[in-house]
Amino acid sequence: MIVLFPIGHFRRKKFEKKYTEFLYENNGKNFFCYNNRKKSKQFIEEDIVPNLNDGIEIVYLNGKKIESEYNSEFISEALNRLKNYKRFPHLMKIRDGKLIDKTVHNVFFNMLNYNYPKVDFFNQINRFFELS
Repeated sequence: MIVLFPIGHFRRKKFEKKYTEFLYENNGKNFFCYNNRKKSKQFIEEDIVPNLNDGIEIVYLNGKKIESEYNSEFISEALNRLKNYKRFPHLMKIRDGKLIDKTVHNVFFNMLNYNYPKVDFFNQINRFFELS
């Protein structure tokens, strides 16, 4: 145990350094995250994703597997560090080397279940990402 602790600590420090580099390299990126929940997956893929601003990257959680154009190890770490997580869909943005997140679960399911206007949902997304 005494021998393994320094090795684990060194690996974690090395990973933290690479994760910090990932955040700085991807400064300004925006992410829309959703999962494979049956009730919402098809709606998101047909009605939401095609209408998102081009500056928003997609992160899809297919069970525990992350599908993204970005390093899944770093995206997984970002998802594990969400501060405002309640449920998916979720928004993440990287600004000044920091991850900022917001849930849009309630707004999304009000739109899905009660036919609230989609424009309100997209406006909330664009305000969070500071897109016009």
